[in-house]
Amino acid sequence: MVVMSTQRFAEVFSDVHCSSILHPWDKGCISSSPLLYKEAFVGSAKFYAIIYLIQILMRGKNMRRKKEWVKMGQYYIRSTLLGQLITASAPNISCTLRKLMGNKFNYYTYLFIPFTLNGLFIYLEPPSRRGLVINLFVNLYIEYWLRVLQRANYINITKSKQTILFMAGSAALFYLMRLEGDKKERTPLFWLFTPEKVRRKTEESKNVCPHDGPCQNHIAKGYATYFGVGLAITLARVILPKISSPMRAISSIRGKHFKLALFFGSYIGIYRAVICYLCRKRGFDSALYALPAGYLAGLSYLFSPSLGMAIGSVTAAMKLYSTILYEKKLIPTSVPLPELLYCICQGTLFHARIMQPDVCPSYVFNVMTGCSNGRSEMIAKNFFEILEKANG
Repeated sequence: MVVMSTQRFAEVFSDVHCSSILHPWDKGCISSSPLLYKEAFVGSAKFYAIIYLIQILMRGKNMRRKKEWVKMGQYYIRSTLLGQLITASAPNISCTLRKLMGNKFNYYTYLFIPFTLNGLFIYLEPPSRRGLVINLFVNLYIEYWLRVLQRANYINITKSKQTILFMAGSAALFYLMRLEGDKKERTPLFWLFTPEKVRRKTEESKNVCPHDGPCQNHIAKGYATYFGVGLAITLARVILPKISSPMRAISSIRGKHFKLALFFGSYIGIYRAVICYLCRKRGFDSALYALPAGYLAGLSYLFSPSLGMAIGSVTAAMKLYSTILYEKKLIPTSVPLPELLYCICQGTLFHARIMQPDVCPSYVFNVMTGCSNGRSEMIAKNFFEILEKANG
């Protein structure tokens, strides 16, 4: 696939009317907006419904309280508005910039600047969720640049390298999470598993492990629970699109659909097994045990490899470490660095969806298609048709 350069963009799209590559369903910049805002609301509502369903499954017993459901509902509404406003306002900004530049498009004013500016809508998310969204986009941003470097033959991202990255990231992440165990307020972090607090040795308790009851039951319960969560997520992806034909949906289930479940289950099972072994061997619990436990648990990555997941383990650890730096006042709190970083990441990624689709992470395609209710695909189709005609 040809990489879109600034020069080639100027040659082909500089004088193209905005309705061709921003709002092909209506020629008017203003008259096209109501439909887009409506579609963006519907698309965002559907897209975030699946995300919040997964989060509810991951939270498990924490969702037994009514206030948790109320809070989750409020978060869902705010996330839906975030998706709608980012999706629908970008064409408005791009059209305005085109008018200001003498009815001409520029490589950066087409998508990069609009999506960078409306990244400020991230403030619609509450602080506890804002960090999770920022962390996700930083993951995608790093994945994008790794793919760019791989395309240029500067690096080679192999499965073994991804596995080692995930193992190292998991080790650091679980260690930092256990260090945070005694805090009243932990750093908001959406990860597969939150490890148990370090058990302090007391005369009242003879159990040196960070759990109650037999170790075998603790390990087996963790494996079974997360195996079930992974299986539920996969089956939802397979069955829900074919729900109108239940038997056909069930018959489409294959062995490959158990990979995520095996990954989830073994990840938690191995971690707990190593922690319990070290506690029994040494006679006391320690946050340091999370280093070998997390590292070995990372081997489960082989069941369901994903570059985004490997990067995610590292950036999650970096997020926890940044909290320590903020607490020590080594990073200034007066400048909203995370939010500014999010704006840059969003602008770059949504720009890459059109300009460099071969290296753009698949999640970016999903979020843009989902939140626009398919409108982004219509825009992309028109864009590449115009480019194809220009190329002859």
